[in-house]
Amino acid sequence: MFVKRRAFTLVELLVVIAIIGILVGLLLPAVQAAREAARRMQCGNNMKQLGLALHNYVDTYQKFPASSRGYSGCVGNAVNGEIKNASGLVALLPYIELQNVYDQFNHDEAFAVTSSGQRATGTVIGDPATNGNAALAELELDVFACPSDSNPVKGRLVGNHYGPAPGFSGAATNYDFIVAASPEFGTCNSYATTSSTTKRMFGGDVNTRMAEVIDGLTNTFMVGETTRHHVNGAALAWSYRGWVMTGVDPYYNGTNGGINVWHQPWVHPTWQSPPFVPMRGRARSWWVSSASLHPGGCHFVMGDASVQFINETIDKPTLLNLTVMADGQVVTLP
Repeated sequence: MFVKRRAFTLVELLVVIAIIGILVGLLLPAVQAAREAARRMQCGNNMKQLGLALHNYVDTYQKFPASSRGYSGCVGNAVNGEIKNASGLVALLPYIELQNVYDQFNHDEAFAVTSSGQRATGTVIGDPATNGNAALAELELDVFACPSDSNPVKGRLVGNHYGPAPGFSGAATNYDFIVAASPEFGTCNSYATTSSTTKRMFGGDVNTRMAEVIDGLTNTFMVGETTRHHVNGAALAWSYRGWVMTGVDPYYNGTNGGINVWHQPWVHPTWQSPPFVPMRGRARSWWVSSASLHPGGCHFVMGDASVQFINETIDKPTLLNLTVMADGQVVTLP
């Protein structure tokens, strides 16, 4: 006796496949959003560590580290005539459980040499290729990498302008000090003579103190987020300074600046051939580098070490007031 088995028809199979496709289509955005939320949380945690590290540094030395030491990209005389191209982020390593990495650096000599990008007058102290600093610059440290950023950590920081030394590839950072980018690049030791109403919390070869942040630590940016790809410029390295690598500046001027702006009015699209096409996730320029791949904005560490997510639609006057530390314009976070 034969038992007749009922099987699925082709139409039924197609209906089931279509239903599964619809469910996957509905679930995929939710899964992606959940993953980005986790990445964004990790990114914020990284920045929180840096904020606490800065406060621990101040507890030890009663002042903040300089954003850089002996920068060679500026015009003028290097402080003490010594070119070192050191990033102040290295000073935070002992406070983020990376004392072993800190101890390997030769802090008395240069961290990078950018032979094609040296404008400052001074003597390069030592050779980063032989003193070990260039090799350390290649380390990919998780605390300086935002997991939301799909740009590679290494690959752009090479060559005579952006690399730590010939034959070495620097590792990029997603986080850096808040500075006035253009003056830092334009004139050596400019921070020392900058008006208090336009000063950021950090500058090259100058150690600010908490008492100088008269607008209030809770109302002033201390560390900003950026992408690991700058279209004009390369990126920011965590251990050294190269060509146009001064720090993060959220407010360049009333026209150019802002958050997550992938193209700027000042940079005409026909200056490049083929014409420039803005791409989300690639900050347009070193002087407008406050950006992230988080939807809608990016993170900042405030002077009190709290981490705030600032919307990309923030108005320019408020952004300026949050960027400078002593203009007397105390604002409430949006």
